[in-house]
Amino acid sequence: MKRFLVLIIVLFVFSCKPNAEELPVLSYKINAEGEKETYAITYSGFTNQDGEQVLTETIKDKIVIANFFFTRCPSICPPMRTQLIEIANEFLTDDAVLLISHSIDPKNDTIDILKNYSDATEIPSSKWLFVNSSEGNTKQQAAQFMTNFKPNETGTDFYHSSYVALVDKQQQIRGFYNILIPEEITRLKEDIQKFLVSSN
Repeated sequence: MKRFLVLIIVLFVFSCKPNAEELPVLSYKINAEGEKETYAITYSGFTNQDGEQVLTETIKDKIVIANFFFTRCPSICPPMRTQLIEIANEFLTDDAVLLISHSIDPKNDTIDILKNYSDATEIPSSKWLFVNSSEGNTKQQAAQFMTNFKPNETGTDFYHSSYVALVDKQQQIRGFYNILIPEEITRLKEDIQKFLVSSN
């Protein structure tokens, strides 16, 4: 009887184990034949807050949380930053987890500005990259992440998303999360954990 109970408990534990494979692959395009073609996120032409190039190799074997922002943002960026700091701290010791924040204001967000902004988070630059590139390259990168941005009418802000993307170790997008909604933050953390568990 005891062996039977142990077996039931083991089966229950494994049946409740998070499964990263259940999350859909969201980085895809529909070709001319109407078929879905998945793609991997790539990097070229970006520089981080330490003046280092950010390449596709940078995100190899990483679980990436990516967003778009600018340091002078007066609206959604500050609360997004607060939540991302919390997430970065929660996964601080997990080397596989990497945050990347893409500046959409390259004229003002110089490397020095990004460095100061990064230092203020008190998160190591090895854990959280603040990157910039040309406007054209940044827009192409935003398209990879299925988002976009543009200046508002007064030029004091940008229209941009409060969503972050979750990218797996194969550089494929597996989820989008509105970082301003508590339930979405919880879901993001749970999904990150799924990938950490599945990679062990």
